[in-house]
Amino acid sequence: MKITKYSDCIAFFDKESFYTKAQIERDIESNRKGGFVLEFRDADGNPLSNLGVKVSLKKHEFKFGCSSFLLDEFPEEERNKAYREKFTDVFNYAVVPLYWDTLEPEEGKPRFSEDSPKIWRRPALDKIVKFCNENDIGMKGHCLMYHSFNPDWIPENHRELKMAVDKRLREIGERYGNDFLDVDVINELHSKYRNLYGCPWKIRNYPIADDRDHVEWCFAEAKKYFPFSTLHWNEGCYQTFGDSYVGEKSYYYMMLEKYISKGVPIEAIGMQFHAFGGVEKADMIFNPVRAFDIFDMYSRFGLPIHLSEVSIPSYGNDEEGEETQKELCRRMFSLWFSRKNIEAIIWWNFVDGTAYGDENKYHAGLLRNDMSEKPAFKAIKELINKEWHTELCAETDSDGKISFCGFYGDYDVTVTDGTGEKHFSIKLHKDNTGYLHSKAHGFGLRPKIITL
Repeated sequence: MKITKYSDCIAFFDKESFYTKAQIERDIESNRKGGFVLEFRDADGNPLSNLGVKVSLKKHEFKFGCSSFLLDEFPEEERNKAYREKFTDVFNYAVVPLYWDTLEPEEGKPRFSEDSPKIWRRPALDKIVKFCNENDIGMKGHCLMYHSFNPDWIPENHRELKMAVDKRLREIGERYGNDFLDVDVINELHSKYRNLYGCPWKIRNYPIADDRDHVEWCFAEAKKYFPFSTLHWNEGCYQTFGDSYVGEKSYYYMMLEKYISKGVPIEAIGMQFHAFGGVEKADMIFNPVRAFDIFDMYSRFGLPIHLSEVSIPSYGNDEEGEETQKELCRRMFSLWFSRKNIEAIIWWNFVDGTAYGDENKYHAGLLRNDMSEKPAFKAIKELINKEWHTELCAETDSDGKISFCGFYGDYDVTVTDGTGEKHFSIKLHKDNTGYLHSKAHGFGLRPKIITL
């Protein structure tokens, strides 16, 4: 079908839904849910039967994220409060800005502490880390090495610049290394060569990006200072979902294949999805069959994949644009959530009018500038908190067990017996559930034992 206006993208996505819809539904069941056994015992190890048990998913293992660039950035406390509340309503994961030019605008004076001088869209790191830790939100540092957003004072000499980078990474790692689950080591490297021979884009010089060993050096530095974080290569949307995608002959695919085969510790793949191409590119970016192929191809590496920067526009404040954004969000989030190797979906600009540069013209926020909720926000919240939610009430059997199928994540468990209610928090994740073979249990699902 021919796409002539933005709203046509919905029908285009759905045109082969007889295949794609069923595939997505099956894969969500297969990849995002597990079979769980909870076993309740007394202090002596005896099974407790006939207990009333309520189980409720509190937090998905899957990372539903957003950039944290607007935390406490508004002049009105009311808007800051709304931002915090709506962020925690939906997201369990946050991107923390490490851009060098705003983290250390003056050499030797990094903006770590909460009382640091304010810079728009760049909250002090201590403030973000505190907010995330208080609300059980995982964090990704973005980004350690970048050809842009570097301070004016960086040295031109390669040796001196590398020494400055090493100092920067050491300081960040010593202070926040244990906080970051993930870090973007390099960002949008593919098309940046010789500063693009003086192209008109606003790209600040980062000459070491042209060094022959640049990728190896970047990841070696990151592994040194962030040994407990997963190390990502984050690449732009044109290299991941645009014209550059041609299967295993894609530039990004070949770069990953080259450096992984050389032993570079690339531990996760970042794929940006800024849908700013309008109707001209819609047949690529909103094509579910093509998306299946892309993710199948990059899953060959066996690495986690992040939809690392997501923007789906509403193109204005009109009803048609916002409804189109909502419907596309529902479809794309469902597709992404279903794919086996994808472990994160990260929205980029949460609030309209707060994006970088001319990106504001796309109105790709989930909240309007007055903090009111757009239909897309409500749809995503409905998916995460209701449609993809597990909650049940049951009674333990004669072996003190209850069994159920649910989404992977952190659960609240409430047990009711003759003495009242007892509350527990447990993690039912892929790596601590599954199969078990033992003399006591035979071969079957691994039970999670709760002692009262």
